[in-house]
Amino acid sequence: MRFVHFADTHLGFSDLSKVEAATGVNRREQDFYDAWWHAINGILALRPDFVLHAGDLFQSPRPNNRAIAVALEGLHKLSAAGIPLIIIAGNHSTPRIRATGNIFEALSVFPNVHAAYRGAYEKFTLTARDGRDHCTIHCIPHCSLSEELEKAYAAVESDASARWNILMMHGAWRAAGKIDTRMGEFNEQFLEDPEARLNLTFDYIALGHYHRYLAINEHTFYSGSTERTSFNEAGYTSGYIIGDLRTKSWQYVAIPSRPMVRLRPIECRGKSAEEIMLEAQQRSSDDLAGAMLTLELRNLAREMYLQLDLTAIDAVFAHVFHLNKQFTFATPASAASPEAGEHLGIGSLREEFSRFLLQRSNGVLPRAELERLGWQYLAEAEILEQEG
Repeated sequence: MRFVHFADTHLGFSDLSKVEAATGVNRREQDFYDAWWHAINGILALRPDFVLHAGDLFQSPRPNNRAIAVALEGLHKLSAAGIPLIIIAGNHSTPRIRATGNIFEALSVFPNVHAAYRGAYEKFTLTARDGRDHCTIHCIPHCSLSEELEKAYAAVESDASARWNILMMHGAWRAAGKIDTRMGEFNEQFLEDPEARLNLTFDYIALGHYHRYLAINEHTFYSGSTERTSFNEAGYTSGYIIGDLRTKSWQYVAIPSRPMVRLRPIECRGKSAEEIMLEAQQRSSDDLAGAMLTLELRNLAREMYLQLDLTAIDAVFAHVFHLNKQFTFATPASAASPEAGEHLGIGSLREEFSRFLLQRSNGVLPRAELERLGWQYLAEAEILEQEG
C-alpha cells in the first residue's frame, strides 16, 4: 500500500498586509493556498491508497470562509477520486472551548474523509486497492489536557488483524535527542516515544507540528509544513512524504514555496553610512525577486542608526516580496564581542523620533530640546497605555 503523509498546511494564515490587487486576498494567505494545491495535485497524480494529514489543516479553529472553501474543494477532489484521507486535529485547529463545535465535524461529511479531533485516541482501518491487505491507522490528535493525552496513549493497541499498523500524532517529539522540535507555542503537545513507552512496534509513525522535514528514526518522520510561517523557518523546504508499506520505503517530495532567505549579516562596527549602504547593495541580486528576506545590521552605533537612510536600503531590495531589517546595536559590553549587543527588529518610537529630528532640523530647530520633550511625551503615553 502506498500513502502520502503531509501536515501543517495552515490554511487561512495571513501576514504582512500585502494583498493581491485582482482578488483582494492577502498574498501570504494565497501562498498557503497555492502550496495546498501543489500537494493535492501531486496526490491526485500519484493516486495512493490513502493520505495522512498529521494536523493543523487550518491556521485557527475558526478559519475564514475562503480557507474553508479551499479545504473543502481539495477534500472533495480526493474523495471523488476514491482516495481516503485520515486527518487529525493539531493545536492550531483545536478550539479552546469544545461547546463551540469543531470545523472537523463538517469535514467528516465526505465519505472518504476520516477525522480524529475529539482529544481522544481513534483508529481507522483501510483496505488496499487490490482488496488483499489492510492497514490500521492509529490516531492521537492534539489533546488540550495532559490527562487526555495520557488516556490516548493508554488506549493504543496494535491491530493484529491488519498487515500494517501506522501511528499518527501531532506535537513536539521529546525523544528527538539533540534536535529541538518545539515550535514555542503556548498550547503545543509534547510526545513521548510511543514504541518505547507502550512496547509496541509500528510500520510507520506520521508526525505533524514541526515545520521541517525530519527523520526521527528509520520509520518515524515529520513531513514538515507545506509553507513557512516565520523567519525562524528560513532555509526549510516545503513538501510531503510518499510511503510504500510493502517495500518499507519513504520518499520526501519538495514542493514550490515562496523563498525565505537570511542574508549574510552586515558588520557595521567602524563603518560609515556609505560603506554600510554599499554592503547592502552587494547583498542584493536579481535571483532574490519575490523572496522574503532578513537582513541583520550588527554592532550598529546608535548615532549611525539615526544617520542611515532606511528607505534607501528598502529601495535596494525593491524587487523582493518583503525585507525584514534587524539591528544589533553596539554597546560597551559588546566592544570585545561581535556577537553581543542589543538586538531589535525595528527602531523604538524614541529612536525613530530622534531620526526624524536629525533629518529635519538642518541646524535651525533646537533639536536637543525637541528631543527631550518628545521623549518625555512618549514616556507619559506609554504609562497611560499600561494603565489602560
